[in-house]
This record gives sequence, C-alpha cells and structure tokens, in this order.
Amino acid sequence: MTTSRRLALKALLAAPALGVAGVAHAQSATPAPRAANGLQPALPPAGQVPAWPAPNTAPPSTQDVPHQAPSWSGPTPTDWVDPHTGHRILRLSPDGGGGKPYFYKNMFLPSKAGKPDLMVITTPQGISTVNLSTWGREVLVADTRADLMFTGRKNRNVYYSVTEPSEAQLMDRAKTLYVIDADTRRVRQIGRIPNGQVNSVNADETLLLGFVAYDSQPLQPDVGDPRNRRFDQAEYAANGPDGKPLNFARAKGVRMLQRWAARYPMEIFVIDLATSERRVIHSTNEWIGHTQFSPTDPDRIIFCHEGPWHRVDRMWTMKTDGSDLRKTHTRTMNFEIFGHEWFSPDGKQVLYDLQTPRGQVFWVASVDLETGKRVYRRVEQNDWSVHYNVSPDGKMFAGDGGDGDMVAHAPDGKWIVLLRPEPIVDEDPSSDKDDQISVEYLRSERLVDLSNHDYRLEPNLTFTPDGRWIVFVSNMHGRNHVYAVEVARAA
Repeated sequence: MTTSRRLALKALLAAPALGVAGVAHAQSATPAPRAANGLQPALPPAGQVPAWPAPNTAPPSTQDVPHQAPSWSGPTPTDWVDPHTGHRILRLSPDGGGGKPYFYKNMFLPSKAGKPDLMVITTPQGISTVNLSTWGREVLVADTRADLMFTGRKNRNVYYSVTEPSEAQLMDRAKTLYVIDADTRRVRQIGRIPNGQVNSVNADETLLLGFVAYDSQPLQPDVGDPRNRRFDQAEYAANGPDGKPLNFARAKGVRMLQRWAARYPMEIFVIDLATSERRVIHSTNEWIGHTQFSPTDPDRIIFCHEGPWHRVDRMWTMKTDGSDLRKTHTRTMNFEIFGHEWFSPDGKQVLYDLQTPRGQVFWVASVDLETGKRVYRRVEQNDWSVHYNVSPDGKMFAGDGGDGDMVAHAPDGKWIVLLRPEPIVDEDPSSDKDDQISVEYLRSERLVDLSNHDYRLEPNLTFTPDGRWIVFVSNMHGRNHVYAVEVARAA
C-alpha cells in the first residue's frame, strides 16, 4: 500500500466512514462515534491526513444556491430552435421520459441494406429503437426490468440485462444477460452472472467485458441501489471540516475517497458469447471501472483505476489474454488530474479529460496506443465538460458542460458545446519535435442552453454515425429525456 493511501486509510479509520463496511473490514478496531447527524465523522486527530478530497485549485464555486430540481410548466417541446444558439433540438423520448447509455457505450446499430439506421434508448416501456431518418420510435424489448447495456458493432444486436430482486446493492445482484436481433426480434439468453456488471462487447462480437467487486459497500451509506433514482446515482451527502453540509460534488468526493481507501478485491472478466464461459483476465485491489473494448481491435481493452483523480494512476490498457498491461498516462505535476477516457472511432487512440493542474488549465488529450504520440487540445474554463466525445470522422469534439459546483467552477458553463480543433503553430515550425506533445486549441460553438439542467444527471453526449447530430440526456424540462441537437445551425 502506498504512503498516501495508508495515511488516507488511517485517517478514515480514525474518523469512521459512515457505515462503509469495507473500511471496517480492513481493520478490527472499534469505530469511533459518528457525528450527531450521522453523515460525516469528526475531524481526524492533529497530524493525520484529513479524510477529505484535495481542495480544488480553481477559484471558489460559482454556484451561489443549492441544487434545485428543474422546474417546467406546460408540455415538453418536441422540436424547437434554441433561441440563444440558433440550433435545432428534437426530443426523442416519449412523454414519460427516457435515457441513453453512458457516453462511451455504443448505442447505434451498423447499417444494413434495406434496413433503417437505428439507435437504441430506454423508455418507460422498456428498450426502444429510434429511426435516424424519421426519428420514429418503436418498442424493441417490452420489459420494464430490462437494462440496456450497449449495441454491437458487427451485427445489429442489442445487449441488455435483467437484475434479480435482492436486498444487496446493484453491483452485487445476479443478472441474466440477453441479446436481441433488432431486425428479426430473436432473443437469446447469454447466461447469468452472480454479481458484477458487463459494459462492453468486442468488435467481432465474440466476447463481453465486465468487472466485479467483492464485499463492497454503497458509495453513499444507506443507498444500496441508485438505479431508480432521478439522477442515476446516489444522493451524495456529507459534512465538511466545519460541520456544514458539502455541496454535491464535494460530498461525492468524500465518498470516492472512502471507497478508494477500502481496497476491495476486484476482477476484470470476459464472457465467451459462443460458450457463455466466464474468464478472469485481471485481478487487483485497485478500484476498477470504465472497462471498454476497442471499437476495431477485438483483443484490446482499456480500463481505469477509480478514486480521487489526483491519487490514482487512472488510465490503463491490456489485451484480453491479460498481457501487455500498461499505463497510458503518467502524472507530471501536483494536482494534475485526468480521466473519463474513451477510444477514438478508429481504435488507435485513447482520448481523455486532462487538467494541469486541476481546475486551472483544461485539455482534451489523446495518446496513440501504438506510437505513444500525444496531442493536448486546449479548452476554455466555460467549455470544460463532465464528458467529451468525438465525431465519427475525428474532426470535431463536443462537450456537455458543467455547473459552478464542479471542478472547473465555470461561471457560464451550462451548455452543450461543439469544439473545433485549431492547430497552435510556432512561428518557427522547425522548432517542433515529433517526439514532443502537439498542442491545439478547441474553438467552441454553443449548441444547447442547459441553464435549467441539474448536473447531478450527466448529459452523456454522443455523435450520431453521420456526425450531423449530438444525442444527450437532460432534465431541463423536468423529466429525464433524450434529445438530439443538430450540429449545423438552423436556416
């Protein structure tokens, strides 16, 4: 165990982790008393590392008031032009609401002659397809228990799971895995996993990829299953060193620190789609997340070490046989953070959010997995986003913004933005070196006003395969809905 992790865990043990059993599991001492409100322990003794996330290096939060649920009266619009940006927006989910997969998960079906181009979303009826030409919806899986996972890249398959009822938190419940052909509607049961989650399929659709933690506890005490909550995550709550409630982002940071220090055993596994055989490819006590297959190489994955970003070596890659395990970014300054990694469409690069240092200088970075070549693309403070994504041709980026509580503390950051790379060229081009980091600037264009959006729900934007639209989720009209904004400005 590293010195920083040992000290953090020592602090957490001196100031109990609010019912996080994994911390108690790591020691046998009697826990100290909780604070009166039961949310946050008292400060650790003098000389110990506080059990709080590192302070942001950005200016103070620009969020003047606590989060308020978006308010909207009247019907939810279905087709309009944003008056602030001039871009057309469509609501794709029905009146009851809807959702979409996480930002790096594929939600589009490969094109097929004689068949419409489709994407998949969740609706109150189950899992539905959306025709990318007409925007018409059709229920594909009429089961409200069905959890949409992702779509295939080789065949027109939609993968989903059904979680068995249990008192355990969602990660620890058994799940049955299914795949349905979107054209024939033929359903096949893949198999059952006793715990963990599956969140990727490889390029030739022969393997599923997942991870599991053993004996872990919820990130927020007394919230075992955040799946049905409004924001698709726990309602994080904690008090700061002064005894006052922390904002959502900081409270989540407290819980992340506690989970990271607990050191639960974890595995990354693959499932053979032909035989349903489950095979472990990596075991660790690091907190694993974001396991993803390359969109083009069926044997290449990336994953992350979760936790406080300034404490973890976050980004890793390996092959499906467990070989070629290597880190894809190394921290070079204090308070440098990086993460929310994803593959480029051609599978050659890993792209990610980089801040040097945290809350001050913002980049969308990339590293070529074969050559090691790096490109840093500069982002303005108001354009920093919870997640970024890239167009299928790799020529444009987009970001989903963030509120004043988040790491950038942007004074005007609640927008969906289009980001166009511009090279930064030295007056003496001969000074540039191929083995050095290349730099670009991301020129932004605002697409959607999200001033009424509550960022406890992450928009998780994704370009459509033709690059003409960006799909995202928002609660700006009260309910969670799936929307699409046109990249080109409306006539």
